[in-house]
Amino acid sequence: MAVCWRCPGCNEVSCEDDMNAAGLPVACDHCERPYPPQSTLCTTCDAPNPWRRRDTLHFMCGECGATQTFFSHLATA
Repeated sequence: MAVCWRCPGCNEVSCEDDMNAAGLPVACDHCERPYPPQSTLCTTCDAPNPWRRRDTLHFMCGECGATQTFFSHLATA
């Protein structure tokens, strides 16, 4: 499962296969515009910059509490 977010430009939902820990822009799957992770919106409540890391696998929206589980496709050592 990937972490999904709502695009502030076209309002469509996009998902990231690999979370970007460096804070580099993420690209919308629909309009292809890049956005800094801080500009993305929660898919449930549309709050800006929603995702906080709850633990190593879970992200939680700071506004509504919606939780997403992230599993990276990258191998871990």
